[in-house]
Amino acid sequence: MRMATTEHVILIVDDTPANLEVLFSFLTDCGFKILIAEDGESALQKAEYALPELILLDIVMPGIDGFETCRRLKAQAATRDIPVIFMTALSETVDKVRGLQVGAVDYITKPLQHEEVLARVQTHLRLRNLNKQLQAQNLQLEQEIKQRQQQEEALRQSEERFRLAIEGVKDYAIFMLDAEGCIVSWNTGAERIKGYQAAEIIGRHFSCFYPEADWQSGKPQQLLQIAAQEGQVKDEGWRVRKDGSRFWADVAIAALRDEKGLRGFSKVTRDITERKRAEEELQRQYQRSQLFAEVTLKIRQSLQIGEVLQTAVTEVQKILHADRVLIYRFWSDGTGSSVAEAVLPGWVAILGQKFPEEVFPEDYRQLYLQGRICRIPDIEKEENISPCLVEFVRQFSVKAKLVVPIIIKQELWGLLIAHQCANSRYWTNFETELLRQLADQIGIALTQAQLLEQETRFSQQLARSNAELQQFASIASHDLQEPLRKIQAFGNRLQDKYRDVLNEQGRDYIQRMQNAAHRMQTLIDDLLIFSRLTTRAQPLVSVVLAEVITEVLSDLEVLIQQTGGRVDVSELPTISADPLQMRQLFQNLIGNALKFRRANEPPCVKISSQIIEQPQLIADSGGAELCQIAVEDNGIGFDAKYLDRIFQVFQRLHNRSEYEGTGMGLAICRKIVERHRGTLTAESQPGQGARFIITLPVNQLSLDK
Repeated sequence: MRMATTEHVILIVDDTPANLEVLFSFLTDCGFKILIAEDGESALQKAEYALPELILLDIVMPGIDGFETCRRLKAQAATRDIPVIFMTALSETVDKVRGLQVGAVDYITKPLQHEEVLARVQTHLRLRNLNKQLQAQNLQLEQEIKQRQQQEEALRQSEERFRLAIEGVKDYAIFMLDAEGCIVSWNTGAERIKGYQAAEIIGRHFSCFYPEADWQSGKPQQLLQIAAQEGQVKDEGWRVRKDGSRFWADVAIAALRDEKGLRGFSKVTRDITERKRAEEELQRQYQRSQLFAEVTLKIRQSLQIGEVLQTAVTEVQKILHADRVLIYRFWSDGTGSSVAEAVLPGWVAILGQKFPEEVFPEDYRQLYLQGRICRIPDIEKEENISPCLVEFVRQFSVKAKLVVPIIIKQELWGLLIAHQCANSRYWTNFETELLRQLADQIGIALTQAQLLEQETRFSQQLARSNAELQQFASIASHDLQEPLRKIQAFGNRLQDKYRDVLNEQGRDYIQRMQNAAHRMQTLIDDLLIFSRLTTRAQPLVSVVLAEVITEVLSDLEVLIQQTGGRVDVSELPTISADPLQMRQLFQNLIGNALKFRRANEPPCVKISSQIIEQPQLIADSGGAELCQIAVEDNGIGFDAKYLDRIFQVFQRLHNRSEYEGTGMGLAICRKIVERHRGTLTAESQPGQGARFIITLPVNQLSLDK
């Protein structure tokens, strides 16, 4: 949004690029022209060259800091009058005093809030413009005085022109006082701001504009004395209109002198009530944000639902100084109960108390679901409240209450309620907004706590599943293999003793039985390997991958010779890993590359690696250095649409008659890689070979999460 009516030039000085980028974008959108500097030296140069209208200056910077930069700016005539606002995370009073001593006009505390930055920038730009106007007016008055010394008639004409100009100004009350402080002139702006006509006010002492406490303390006369001694004085404070209403005024009084001495005073008054209210609102917002941040931190320190709720009511009770604060939980049948409470001694506790459905009927619940906030300063005088609720709260001496909804996933979970029991109470907007924001945070904290409970349940289910898997592995290793071994043994005996007796069909049946038993044995072995990858894994040690590949190639030597294959291995790193699982991983990948070869073309396998400097690729790598290993072949390849399928258990893309196997190999590979906090993927096209890419942390202490 563009808010500046003219393109003011602002210099932003900060050594943090992120801060510069945010401020540059925000203030540019607001219509300001922005210059930036990343250190004090360049800030001094740009300020002297460009003469910006305002400087936003960071305190902590390399080289000369913000205090020294400000001091040098104020020491140079060209930049002395440029307002400097410090931006800092420093909050000590001594730092603020030091900043004001070197010439700063204001502070903005980090982290920066856009609304606060804009309000302070606009305020000080307006003040700078007003000061320029006042200085110009004072200069004009001085020139007129000098002209009067030279020629009385010229001075009279100049004063007349000045009087006519002043009378036309509507936004400023500009008038003259004699040496005693009595009003001698009155302009249109003064009539509008103060409510007096010229005939009503001329001749009266200007102290009539001050509240009683100020004129009784002698403040008006003190301001005139300072102006007479120092030439001018500035002041802000409450002033009184003709009708008795008050406004916050920005006042400048300048002494007027001639050859005889003090002749009187010029007085410029501006109504800045709206600016004052905006500043007070900013202060309230800051206080609210501070309280909000402190309480939110305490609420969200725990992920246990009971602790979250109790912390919330305790902290809210301290902030509001309420007699009772409770959290009311809605149940599915329309009833509800108090699930957390903080109550002062002497008042009845409601914790655990069940509320009937009539206390918060369906129409009330719908209003709360829409975000309604209920503020009742006096229960006895409130008309729009159900008799059932009035009767219910009387049991607990409630005189006033404030209710905000707690909404989770667009459902009304409950209510955050504050009770005043000793007396009625008006709930301020500050308190209401703070409670609303805290209710939102309670909703977030409850969501997180619920997620933790779900995760805990899932973890327990996973532990049970792992235990069942371990039990299955035990059964498979003995109970399933024992009858299988007998089938294989008796099959061998049949072949040995009755081969010549059986006809061709009988021998074929026995061979099929033996093949099926062999496949079942292989499948059971693969399932055992898969189930034991986690339960019987070895601790991590330093593994030289080149040595692992050498051992694998030795195991596959016969297959390589039979297929006429070739395996080219580039330089491989040393990593922290389970050596047996690394051997299993590469044996499966290289074995697949040799097995799934194209007809009439010897298989060629290439193994290469590289260190990558992007640890964010693996979220659980802990920021460790990563290595990427590629196993590439010239085989039959596969369609990329089956990429996810090939890593699932028992999934095959080819008939067993074409290529033998159980469909477990790549599933085992992926589980090994994931156990090492890595990733395994592949790239391929039919008939163009395949490239399997493994990404693993180079160094990690253990695999325990």
